[in-house]
Amino acid sequence: MIDVLKIPELGRLEIVEVYEYYDQPVLYTCKNDVGHFYLVVAADEDDQYLTWLCAAVSTGRLNLIRSGAIDLHDAFADPENTHIVQVKVPYSEHASVQVDFVQSNLIPADILPTPCERLDLEIHTLPELRNSEEIARARKQEILNLTLNFAGGFRTEASIAPLSKILGGFQETINTVGMVCGNENQVTENIRSNMEVSLLAIGAGSFDMQLASTKIVDLLDRSDFGDAIEKFLKLLNAANNHDQLKALLDQLTSRVARSYTQFLKALNESVIDTRFTWKSPNPDRGGSAFLSKVQIQKVIEILERFQEEEPIIFNITGKLTGVFLSNKTFEIETTDKPYKGKIADEAIETVQDATLSQIYTAEIQEITERSETTGETKTKYELLSLRR
Repeated sequence: MIDVLKIPELGRLEIVEVYEYYDQPVLYTCKNDVGHFYLVVAADEDDQYLTWLCAAVSTGRLNLIRSGAIDLHDAFADPENTHIVQVKVPYSEHASVQVDFVQSNLIPADILPTPCERLDLEIHTLPELRNSEEIARARKQEILNLTLNFAGGFRTEASIAPLSKILGGFQETINTVGMVCGNENQVTENIRSNMEVSLLAIGAGSFDMQLASTKIVDLLDRSDFGDAIEKFLKLLNAANNHDQLKALLDQLTSRVARSYTQFLKALNESVIDTRFTWKSPNPDRGGSAFLSKVQIQKVIEILERFQEEEPIIFNITGKLTGVFLSNKTFEIETTDKPYKGKIADEAIETVQDATLSQIYTAEIQEITERSETTGETKTKYELLSLRR
């Protein structure tokens, strides 16, 4: 035990917390003189050595481990650094301690903690990190800082009504971008789960929010959410390039254009300008974008013209709640939302024998109509076909 706490390569260590004890501490946190934390576990023993594994941890990641958000297996198998310190302490007084820096993917699986074994502590003592880059690395999550400059001058508070529209529009846009990235025709529950965003903190400034992907990245520091954010930032940064924006919309489909339009309209109602900054656990990913009010309004005009020019045809799956052949209308309830509209003449035959309350897959065309007097747009749906 004493030898483990006197590893020259790590500095003089002292125990901070002990989580498991068997004749001596066998799972604990220690800290060196400059404040670096290490999670230490007794991993293996034979007739010559007791082997310990030491993983460097930031305070943010240690919080997640202590609370059980990251299990003990992943704490060592997927550390913030690429390596683990392996310490072999000999039973013989004449043998030397062996210290090796080992790549985490080369640690034998049978000496790692059992998968899903977790701590379950209340977190009170360690401070929360505020630096987005550090938080991304520590939490293994994509971090997005959203700065909103509301009309009316410098503010560190925001009204709930416009804020809820902005955040709801942002989430829906990320959902639809994730749908395209996942090669899906609709926003499924799996996509909603992968694209879910959490609010971490509110900061000073015009109005700063720190958002995080709910899902952590994989072993290669990649995530579906990161893929969606990457395309989302490309949309934002194409505000001054009509051709580039049009090319992105052609790639991402009109449904993304619709949700993106609603998001920008929510911004336009109350925000002078906005800034997005993305930090990722993957050092090769990340980025930022800035939109002024003039840019927001210009992009809204382009998006609305795009939606008028491009017919939107997509498939939905849901419960048939209404078919009215007399006036050629339909109603279908999906997990996403209800769809109501006209039945196309070519679809009449496919719905004549349909049974209410049964699950069907429908081909839907979305039609956007603009009022010549008010300039407002209205979305309508037309059923093109219905099948079991």
